[in-house]
Amino acid sequence: MKILIASDAKQPNATYRGALLAAGALPEEVVVVTPGDPDPGVFDGLMLAGGADVAPTLYGESPGTPTLELHPERDALDFALFSAAERLGVPVFGICRGLQTLNVALGGTLWQDLPSQRARGVSHETDVNPHSRKDYPAHVVRARPAPSPSRFAAAVAALEGTSVNSRHHQGVKDLAPGLVPLAASPDDLVEAFERPGGGFLTAVQWHPENLVAERKQKALFEAFLDACRTRARASGRAGEPLVFVSLEGPLAVVKLARPAVGNAFAGDMAEMLADTVVALAEDPTVPAIVLTGLGDAFSRGLDSDLLAALVALGDEEGFASQLDALSRVARALAWAPRPILAAVDGPAFGAGFSLALSCDQRIARGSPPHEAVFGFSPFFPALEAGASVFLQFLASPSAAADVAFSGETLSAARARELGLVDLVAEDGPALPLALQRAAQYAERPIASLSAAKRVLASRDRLVRLEDGLAREKESALTSFRDGTLAAALASSHDHPGPPTSAGGPDRPQ
Repeated sequence: MKILIASDAKQPNATYRGALLAAGALPEEVVVVTPGDPDPGVFDGLMLAGGADVAPTLYGESPGTPTLELHPERDALDFALFSAAERLGVPVFGICRGLQTLNVALGGTLWQDLPSQRARGVSHETDVNPHSRKDYPAHVVRARPAPSPSRFAAAVAALEGTSVNSRHHQGVKDLAPGLVPLAASPDDLVEAFERPGGGFLTAVQWHPENLVAERKQKALFEAFLDACRTRARASGRAGEPLVFVSLEGPLAVVKLARPAVGNAFAGDMAEMLADTVVALAEDPTVPAIVLTGLGDAFSRGLDSDLLAALVALGDEEGFASQLDALSRVARALAWAPRPILAAVDGPAFGAGFSLALSCDQRIARGSPPHEAVFGFSPFFPALEAGASVFLQFLASPSAAADVAFSGETLSAARARELGLVDLVAEDGPALPLALQRAAQYAERPIASLSAAKRVLASRDRLVRLEDGLAREKESALTSFRDGTLAAALASSHDHPGPPTSAGGPDRPQ
């Protein structure tokens, strides 16, 4: 799947992109396109971002105000991409200028300058000071009854009476045929619309990308993203699953599948992994499960690109949701009534390290080129996914403390010395050795394996896990709130970590 953001270099493109990541998009799914960039090819969704004014000549008028800021190249880009989106039948979401562009492209007109042409007591251009807050609550929005119960219309309706930010001096004068207003400002300027019955086409006049930390604002992006995923699935462009299962005889091999970024967790990948483990653990034909990573890494933990977006947007709820999903994976691995073995090649960092520790056995590759290495994330200053508990189960208290305090990266051999790895594959990948060990387990009746796992996963151990997960979450949220996480992310370029996808420059509009 590929979602385009039509923009230009003067816009806070990292913020637009970050809002989609916070809503569940994967970093590699979102591409910012600016004037002069190569043809992006086929895509599955289009967001038209904010920016300069739409040229009045495009809606049959001559420029009538000295306040106009025009960008012909941006107009050409937006209209060309919208035309392509219409041909492809993909979802479109406009923000601020994007709303105005869509209205004009479909036959509507604009007020060229609201203060001079339509002064009605409401200030819409409340962000003229470059140092002012991007989330400043300028005015409320008033929802209007929608003719169709679309997900986007419901998300807008839920914002009834909510204050939104506002930084525009133009707005809808004549609404284009086929568009239906979903919300208005107190002076009755259109603040949101959609096109019923013609595929997903929606827009808002305010800037929800700055407000995505609010659950109701994030719902706008989630509705758009869901429409893009639906379109991508229907066209066969949904991409490979982030977690998939293969069978080796009766054994289930669960593979993390974001190899280009070291199998880092983003979107709903952790939830998918938890669901997969739970389903396999309930399958009466599966005696054991092997967890591994596709490519040359086990997992580099939480995606640093996603983390950076959540921190920049102040989306604590989104951050907590990712922590909760990883905690659910740790529980699923610990509670599953089946032996679970981790086959580790390459890096197992951060949450990847923690989840390997959550398994019953760890088999690590001990030879180049992808020797297993273990450690905590350099950009995430808190333990996660049960590491605080599993470390102390497997290593001596002092060794566990040393690993946690030093942040040392452990080789397969060193991890074996500390009791964190059970077997080392000296001459090749870890998976064959893990499958060999799992096959030995599978010679026993599944009922016996389940009984043994239940006994080993004692109530006391599981209670300690719950306590550890709660403490880890609180520590992580503290680091989010007090700026520790932001500082760690800023300095992480000096340390190994998950590859990131480059976003556009984040400059004030």
